[in-house]
Amino acid sequence: MALENSSEAAVEETENRRVDELIPYWNPSSPAMQSIVDFVMKSADENSDGFIPKADRVAVFDMDGTLYGERFPTYFNDWLFIQRALYDDAYEAPAYLKAFAKSWEDKVLKGIPIENFDALERELGPKLYEGLTPDEYAEVVRKFKELPVWGFEGMTYAEAYFQPMLSLVEYLCQHEYNIYIVSATYRDAVRVMTEGVLDAYIPSDHVIGTDLLYAASADEDKDSMFYELKPDDELEIAGSLFLKNQKSNKVTSIQREIGKVPVLAFGNSTGDFSMATYTLQNENYGGRAYMLLCDDTERDYGDPEAAAAFQEKCEANGFFTVSMKDEFERLYPEGAEIEEKDQAA
Repeated sequence: MALENSSEAAVEETENRRVDELIPYWNPSSPAMQSIVDFVMKSADENSDGFIPKADRVAVFDMDGTLYGERFPTYFNDWLFIQRALYDDAYEAPAYLKAFAKSWEDKVLKGIPIENFDALERELGPKLYEGLTPDEYAEVVRKFKELPVWGFEGMTYAEAYFQPMLSLVEYLCQHEYNIYIVSATYRDAVRVMTEGVLDAYIPSDHVIGTDLLYAASADEDKDSMFYELKPDDELEIAGSLFLKNQKSNKVTSIQREIGKVPVLAFGNSTGDFSMATYTLQNENYGGRAYMLLCDDTERDYGDPEAAAAFQEKCEANGFFTVSMKDEFERLYPEGAEIEEKDQAA
């Protein structure tokens, strides 16, 4: 009987801890949150079979659509290019970049396709920032961050984070997780995006993203392997990419920059599937992967049909899914409101 009472007390204590560890802005009945809390509690408990040493508590997050909104009307990186090329009064873009930006805007807002778009985006995207130093590029991003978000009222791009996901990052850090952002957005843009919001939990050296190629200002060949930096040289964007960090490149960058297989992965698209699959391959601790579903049409520009199809793919791959509509009590910061659809379109 004593053992039975002890067991019941242990169960009650565990349940009480779960209540205490509810993550802010999540629906308390969220299956995903309950799963995350259960995993994290065990990982931090030295007496648990699921214990994970602090050094191996690695969690990786995609950026756009996972930590940060991506449906106003598209990815941060993309809309920044369009805005700088077409609407920045302080900058005159070359004609060919303006033409590409206009086609890109039509693709985003009107659904007009662009042939070979992915290749063109990789080639032309970096050219808009060619010759800028890292500090100058950071200022371009900061300027854009202060603009109001497309399709919303009461929110700037600096504020456009999913509140439940911010609270999740904080929760994981409280349990001594090492958090990394692994994004297809330009790494230096993400570093600026996170300033004053996530950098207390995710320092700049924990940001992994698509890398712009930098070169010394006087290096005409832009071949850093054979050029010796001069005292009056500045580091400048060379107008091309060093690496596009998407799909399997996210896995190779995790190995290269972290050197450990994560135990938790969070994403929102098939571009994150490789990273999620890699996390599930963690042989030591049995990783978990969670994918957000863009199913909220009241607080965001969700697409339930696309979300349902995506959910099927996630479940077929062994990933947990998170319904933003049902499992998030709040989406964006207080005061942010979606515009009427006909006004935002």
